[in-house]
Parts: sequence; C-alpha cells; structure tokens
Amino acid sequence: MPAPRLKPVSEQVIVITGASSGIGLATARMAAEKGAAVVVAARNEEALNALVAEIRGAGGRAEAVVADVADMAQVERIGEAAVAAFGGFDSWCNNAGAGVYGEMEDIPLEDQRRLFDVNYWGQVHGTLVAIRHLKEKGGAIINVGSVLSDRAMALQGPYSASKAAIKGMTDSFRVEFEAEGYPVSVTLIKPGPIDTPWPEHARNLLGTPGLKNPRPLYHPRVVARGILHACETRTRELTAGGAGWMISMLGAHAPRLTDLFMEKTAFSSQTSEETGRVERRDNLYEAKEDLAETSAMPGPAARKTSFLMEAQMNPLGPAGLMIGAAALLAGAAFGMYTLRRPKPVQERLADRAWRLGRSVARDAGHGIGTLGHEASRIAHRALNYAEGVERDLRPTARRARKGAERFADRAGRYASSVYDDARERGGELYEEARDRGRSLRRDARHRGEDAYEETRDRGWNLFRRARDEGRDAYDDARDRGWSLFGRARDRGEDLYDTARKRGADAYDDARDRGWSLFGRAREEAETQGRHVARRGEGLLDRINAALKARL
Repeated sequence: MPAPRLKPVSEQVIVITGASSGIGLATARMAAEKGAAVVVAARNEEALNALVAEIRGAGGRAEAVVADVADMAQVERIGEAAVAAFGGFDSWCNNAGAGVYGEMEDIPLEDQRRLFDVNYWGQVHGTLVAIRHLKEKGGAIINVGSVLSDRAMALQGPYSASKAAIKGMTDSFRVEFEAEGYPVSVTLIKPGPIDTPWPEHARNLLGTPGLKNPRPLYHPRVVARGILHACETRTRELTAGGAGWMISMLGAHAPRLTDLFMEKTAFSSQTSEETGRVERRDNLYEAKEDLAETSAMPGPAARKTSFLMEAQMNPLGPAGLMIGAAALLAGAAFGMYTLRRPKPVQERLADRAWRLGRSVARDAGHGIGTLGHEASRIAHRALNYAEGVERDLRPTARRARKGAERFADRAGRYASSVYDDARERGGELYEEARDRGRSLRRDARHRGEDAYEETRDRGWNLFRRARDEGRDAYDDARDRGWSLFGRARDRGEDLYDTARKRGADAYDDARDRGWSLFGRAREEAETQGRHVARRGEGLLDRINAALKARL
C-alpha cells in the first residue's frame, strides 16, 4: 500500500471527539498550541463554545460541533462541519467515551448497551466517516482505547469489554484499509490510569461516595502527546503509562495471579470516600459539567512524563524499551537486595551496576540520545554511578557478580511481591517525608508551575534544534536544557549531585521518585543529619524504584 501522507501537526486540521474534558480537551489545546486547526465535538455545547473562544482568543483556529457519537447522523455532521469550516480534515481522533462502575450482574442491560453505543459504536461511526474523506487524500485515524483491552478490570466489565471490541475493530479496519491501498494510518492509543474527570463522570453502581482510578496516575497531556505523534507519524499502537503496561503484561503471562490480585484490590483501588464535584456526576445519558483536563479528586500529583510513551514515539523505540526494561530490572534487583539481604548494597550490586551503566552509556554514545531527555538522563546517571562503583568497589566486583547473577533469577520470580512488601515497610517513612515536604511543595508548585512549563518547552525546543544540527550541538543543548529544567523543577541539582556521590540510596531516590517531592524532602532532611538522609530518603527512593520497576 502507498505510505500514508501525514503532514506536520502545525499544518493539519484535526477532528477530536469527546473534546470537552480529559484527554480530548488536553489534545485539542495542545494541537491548537502547535498551530493545528481543530474541530472539537462533544455533547456539552457550553463547554465547547468556551473552548473555541479560548483557542481563538490565543490566535488559534477552532470549530465546535455539538454531537452524540452514538448517533451516526450526528457524527456525519462533524465531518460536514470540518469541510465547511476548513475545507476538510487531515486526522480524526475518536476519543469520546462513557463508563459504568459495578458488578456485571448488577449493571442494567440498557446501561451496558448505552456504554457500547458511545464507546464502541461511536468509534465505528467516526472511523467510517473519516475514511470517506481520507481514502483519497490520506491522513490518520486515531482510536483511543485502553490497556483494559488487554486485561479486563473487575467492576468495570462493560467498559473493559467495549475497549477490547475497539482494539479488535481498529486492527480489522487497519488491515482492510491496507488491503484496499488507502494511504491512511490507523493507530490505537491505550492509556493506563489517567488523571481525568472520568471517574466523576462515570455512573456509580457500587454504593460508595466516589470513584477513583488506581494509582499511579498520568496527566492527560501524556496521552495527548501520543495522539499528536500519531497524527503526523505512522504508528500502529501506543501505550501511555508504565503502570497500565505492567497490568497488561501480568494479565498475559500470569493471568491467575492477576485474577487473585484484582479480587483483593479491585474495590479498594477504584472507590473513594471523596465525592469529587457533584456537578460532574454520571454523564452516561446526558452531558454534565466539563472543561477540565484533570479530576477534582484529591491525591498525589499526576505524572507529567512517561518514559514508556517517549520510547515508543521515538524512531529507536525498541532500543528505548530495551533500556527501559534493563533499568526496571536493575531497579527490581536493587529493591530486592535492599529488602531481603543484610549485606552492604554496594558489595552486592557493584558488578551488575557497572555492566548496566557501561552498556547504557555506550548505547547513548552511539545515538541513543535521540530517545529523548528521559533516556539521556538514565544513561548519564548510570554512567556516573558505574564509574564511581568501578573506582571504589573493584576489589569486590568478582564476588558481587556471582551474587548479583543469582539474584537476577530470583528478582524475576519475586518481582510481583516486592511492591506490597516494600509499600508496607515504607508506608510510615513515606508519610513522614510527605508531611515534611508538603508545605515546601505547595509553595514551590504555586511559584514554579509557569516557570516549569516555560523551561520545559524551551528545553524541548533546544533539544529538537540540537538533534537536527548534530551530535555535538545536541549534547550542548541537552546540557543547557537540563540546566534550565533542573533549576525550575528541583532547585537543588547541586545538592542532588553531592548526595548522589554519597551512595546508591540517594541516587536511586533522585532517579525514581522524581525531583519535585523527594528532592525537597531530602534537602530538608539533609539538615537533620546523614543518618536520616541515608535511612530515610534512601529507603523511600528504593521503594519507589521497586514500584516503578513493577509498573
């Protein structure tokens, strides 16, 4: 088949359904910021008009269409509006969705049918309308599914089934379009737990005050970046968030273990005593309050980056995934060694860390830097750590090699139990560290959000320009970008570098838990003594390293 003809996002007209909140809203705003014209569709006319006014007020181009995607005639009106306003469209994103929480036998059949009308038939309608326009000129169709298409979630049976149907439908359309020779890219986006108003919008038949998504959560803009990447790059499938990917892998390779895990945790991980905004409750049959990207439910801040997503979007994605897997395995090994072995960490981990660091650094030197700033950070940190280990602990390397190799086998078998074990041991320390850093984090968040977004964008611009100009320019831009990023986000890079040299504990903390909360907690704890820094923040970060390894 001819290669799909995909324009840069800045030159495209993009249709987005379900654009009044969550992932759809984040995608519309991000696309407009990049210069694309957007046709936004949803049931909430008031929210759509406000969104269009916002985009136009910032100098963008936007058109609103009030539509329920469960009705084919209304979906056809979306396509007609795009042609009338902009002469057509280049990409179509099927994002609209609805949800119902409850046990399968308790959910009325009419609710299940309504959910399928929106989730499954809404995407079928959108795909059929889009292909009529794109089969000749070319373009992209992006369907937003879920990791629950790979592994159903208890208490979300109809939703999981609809997402599995979307996956099958998307694959079928892709194969058929290729057989017909249509120059169209068909992509399935599979988000994991995302911090959107979706739990507030979903119908709740569980009898609890509120609902929530299992932690950890990712910001909707993580998914939006993947959608816009698929608009301009032929991509089969993207998974957003390592936690969701881990559930898919566990479901595929350890289905019975996953069943038992869900039996124990499904209710507690998806229900809440917090109600959220009552104005948003239950939009299954009619629109409720919208125009919010994230949920009003309390909890830890959503992650704004996903290494898994960045690795998939990069042309060297498979290599990035290999590095990510290696990093996760190293993290799991580190956590298990720390929790289960009484010997010094450095002695047990020396040779494995040295080999891992040298391997990652060598790959980074031969071009793996193009995987993005996350891979660069891991390679840089691993190299520095490996050099330190090699210099200080070479006499113990031979003994540590045998022990680490034996443990690598055990880490694979026991990785599923590390999370619970580590969480129980570290819960009290986590609460203490969180309380210490809460006031500092709140103050820094209010003062630094704008600076963070600005410096992140500047860093990415430097990164892209440096990548095009060559390896030397890239390295220089990366260092400058990271300098700006570090000042805005951590305000303590110098202290981190010092702490990293004092031990693998502080290094693992800075890498896996992030700079925002624990960098500040470590800064406060540093004044209380080396003992607290090693035993407190070190243990906290090892816990999170194990968590990320599992996720």
